[in-house]
Amino acid sequence: MSPRALLLLIAFALPAYGAPFACPPLTHVGISDLGYLSYQENGANHGAAVDIVAELGKRTGCRFNVEWYPRGRMFVQLSNGQLDLAMSALRSPERDRAGSWIPYSYTQFELLLTSQGGGPFGSLEEFVDHSKGRLNVTRGITYPPAASAQLERLEKQGRLEYVNDYDIVFRKIKAGRADGTLAPPVIHLLHQRRLGIVGLLRAMSIAEWPRSLTGVYISHATVSGSVRAGLTSAFNEMVSDGTVQKIYERYLGPEVTREVFAGGMREILDAYPH
Repeated sequence: MSPRALLLLIAFALPAYGAPFACPPLTHVGISDLGYLSYQENGANHGAAVDIVAELGKRTGCRFNVEWYPRGRMFVQLSNGQLDLAMSALRSPERDRAGSWIPYSYTQFELLLTSQGGGPFGSLEEFVDHSKGRLNVTRGITYPPAASAQLERLEKQGRLEYVNDYDIVFRKIKAGRADGTLAPPVIHLLHQRRLGIVGLLRAMSIAEWPRSLTGVYISHATVSGSVRAGLTSAFNEMVSDGTVQKIYERYLGPEVTREVFAGGMREILDAYPH
């Protein structure tokens, strides 16, 4: 069976405090190749996003089916009303039409380059102007307008290729078929360690991609208003009591987790619907 067809069924007994809403029989949750946020190993799904869904099950008593998708296809499924939740998602107007966005963490993409890519650079614009390096990036990522403008310049120069997932990106970098990519530490650390290329790439913060919030999209089409409200409340609790940070720490360790959440909890919680 293809790894993409593998489903991880997470079912938990209703906890004593129960859920303040009627759970659907089964809620379908999409994940994709995002490093320590979600990855596959020995035929099973792992990562911080998977553990967050498991915790959501414990707190609500609801049953969640975690399904693996290529990144771009996951959001097509959400838009088509064939997926209930899409994890580890940046916000965009297009996605807002399909679902309600609930943040629970931060992300900050970095420019990663081999020595052939040059650098250091303080911005993606500098890289475009002063390097001949080639980037591979993944489909299904919402790039900020400033970053998108520079990626368009790279594409016109024949120095950019879009691929389906990060596993392909980093294997191509290792093989010398690309000079770099854009990814946050939570993604690129896993792939570098898996492929034994730690030290090959230099990570640089870029002006076009400041720290931003990331979270979950809950479908308007397939999830009722009462269930969306109940899931939102559960996510709020998980952020407020530090559970999400503890889950990240399992995979990233204390130091990197502190960097990820350096913006504090207030910015995340202030972004919740009121």
